[in-house]
Amino acid sequence: CQPQAVMSRLLRLLATWGNGQHGRLGHGTQSSELFPRVVSALANVQVSSVSAGGAHTAVVTEDGCIWTFGINNHGQLGHSSNLPHCQLLQDPAEVILPDRIQAVSAGESHTLALSSAGEVWAAGSNDDSQLGLGPNVGAKNAEFRLVKALQGVQIRAVAAGNQHSLALSADGKVFAWGHGHYGGLGLGPHHVRWEAYPLQIKALEGVKVTSVAAGAYHSGAVDDNGAVWVWGHGSSWQLGLGINAHECLPQQVRSLRHVKQLCLGFSHSMAVGKYGDVHSWGTDEHGSLGQGFQWPKPGSKTPEPVRLRLASGAAGWKHSAGINSDGRIFTWGWGGAVGSGGLISGPGYDLGAGQLGLGDEMDQHDPQQVQRLLYGRNRYRDLRQAVGSKPWHAVMVSCARNHTAAVIEADIRESELD
Repeated sequence: CQPQAVMSRLLRLLATWGNGQHGRLGHGTQSSELFPRVVSALANVQVSSVSAGGAHTAVVTEDGCIWTFGINNHGQLGHSSNLPHCQLLQDPAEVILPDRIQAVSAGESHTLALSSAGEVWAAGSNDDSQLGLGPNVGAKNAEFRLVKALQGVQIRAVAAGNQHSLALSADGKVFAWGHGHYGGLGLGPHHVRWEAYPLQIKALEGVKVTSVAAGAYHSGAVDDNGAVWVWGHGSSWQLGLGINAHECLPQQVRSLRHVKQLCLGFSHSMAVGKYGDVHSWGTDEHGSLGQGFQWPKPGSKTPEPVRLRLASGAAGWKHSAGINSDGRIFTWGWGGAVGSGGLISGPGYDLGAGQLGLGDEMDQHDPQQVQRLLYGRNRYRDLRQAVGSKPWHAVMVSCARNHTAAVIEADIRESELD
């Protein structure tokens, strides 16, 4: 008998790129990255999932631990009150919680964590009650606290928007809390200010929801038939209903069928179909819709096809990303060119710097494949090199305001990541 080849297990790593201010990339500095770079501080753990927030990042590992890094001005990193709110973490640090964590969602300045027991934990800004802890809780919470109002409900997914939150129960019910302006909670015209506790969206009773998504100020859900429901901020056509108006109750997007995943950004949205088809709608700032260059490009009032097939996707402030069936990452939209960030200021509103991962800060109106992965001090893998470079692939991607994060698998030795 011939000896069998021993297959080494692929490392499941975290890669981040884009604007590095406030340490949101986790590389130990505040330098920006134009290509995806492996976060070497997490090389000794198997990364399960990642969520990129306003100026912070949260990671879940296969052993149920949660790691966070970036800005902590509202306590969104969840590292207890011993860490001053004004500080930041440039390296990932583990958050100690009593339960194993299975999923995480990072909002603009708050973070939600879902335990393996189906309970929700929340940390960070509570200015608009987005933590769901009640009206008597302070505006900043530097420790993860249990959302007791959801105890007794088996939660299977969470989604954090700019200032609101969503939770999906195992039996398909949707709960919402936090900032209700523009109707982002989907609770009707009498709930458009804020809600301090999670409330069930009664308008979706009779609909079995399988996934939820939270944009900046709009929200959405996909049901077990692949139908899409949306509500909230709609003045930029981001609801895909053909009108530029807000909706305080869930409305079905009739033109979409067999949808697997809904991705919501600031003023644009995207749907990934069961068979890989992709549609986008809303404003096309910097090419965020991925529908090709056209000047002037009007917003898409209803979903329009993107010339790309994906297995999963993500939508950020003004850029988008997706992973195809081969694990290749594609990005498009705002590349972070200097001057394109607008006139607003603050820790979450700084300019981008290469969040498309293509090696420059140019905007892209068509999806472009991300080719290069940086690791170690001077090493990289490039998919364009047919010889001498082992391939790498992605299993998950998350887009934030001006940085991007992905869970990748690669045949890289831990010693090469120093």
